[in-house]
Amino acid sequence: MSSAVLFDRYGTLDELYAADVPVPSPGPGEVVVRYTAIGVNPIDWKILRGDLRAHVPLGLPGGCLGVEAAGVVVDVGSGVRRFRVGDPVIRHGRPGTYRTYEAVPASQESDELTAQPGRFSAEQAAVLPVAAGTAYSSLRQIGLRAGERLVVHGASGGVGLATVQLAVLTGAAEVVGTASAHHHELLRRLGATPVEYGDGLLERLAELGPFDASVDCAGGTQPTETAVRLVDDPARRVTIVADPQTQAAGVPYLEHVPLELASTLDLIGHSPFELPVTARFPLSRAAEALTLGRKGGLGGKIVLIPEA
Repeated sequence: MSSAVLFDRYGTLDELYAADVPVPSPGPGEVVVRYTAIGVNPIDWKILRGDLRAHVPLGLPGGCLGVEAAGVVVDVGSGVRRFRVGDPVIRHGRPGTYRTYEAVPASQESDELTAQPGRFSAEQAAVLPVAAGTAYSSLRQIGLRAGERLVVHGASGGVGLATVQLAVLTGAAEVVGTASAHHHELLRRLGATPVEYGDGLLERLAELGPFDASVDCAGGTQPTETAVRLVDDPARRVTIVADPQTQAAGVPYLEHVPLELASTLDLIGHSPFELPVTARFPLSRAAEALTLGRKGGLGGKIVLIPEA
């Protein structure tokens, strides 16, 4: 049997329950993956609440959260040539990874599985798709070029940390990141100039400007105001938070690029890159992990570990 955390209707964390489900068999073009680490993200509780039901339809009852994980191929269906039993892989895309085993389409066109580079541990690989993939698409959307100056709001979150590092790899002349003071040392280590949140943020950033582009990973009034005031070209602003402030100011919302994770891994190559994992929970305690994630301010990622 396979362990899973499921829900039968949209609602609160109280809807989640642990279940034993059959280990799937692969259909044509599919592989079965046994997950060893699963990423936890804000989109998970948004899906659970039903906020995204128009865009991310789920089959209920028996819905399953989780849009990223790392694992090992344990069975291969007919017609699959990309993967073999024993291959480490990264799963990304549609919801369904809060489980131990899953049958996943294996084709490159489906864009749900990517080979896991050997340099990354299972935990590191599991948290790459959402954070690093989103960061990559953000930088592509604003067209960041070598020698330019970038401001990143919410730089100590998963997407923010990835944006800082990918911008440095792109050749940015300077990356300025807004974050709470206790995250500043981490940002310096990753190559950014940290600036503290709070009153006077616009003035503090203006002293470091001008900026060629901005990536907003936080949303809200201050990031939106500074993006509009300090980046002249509207096309060179992007937000990953579609809140009333960003919408009213016309800050463009992120559009993900095809084959996002594969392109991200190509950019990273063998360069230093890290997304700190700051909390780990057994899969059966997914509700606790989601509760911690909603509090924010972790300066890293949360992973679920499926029980053996």
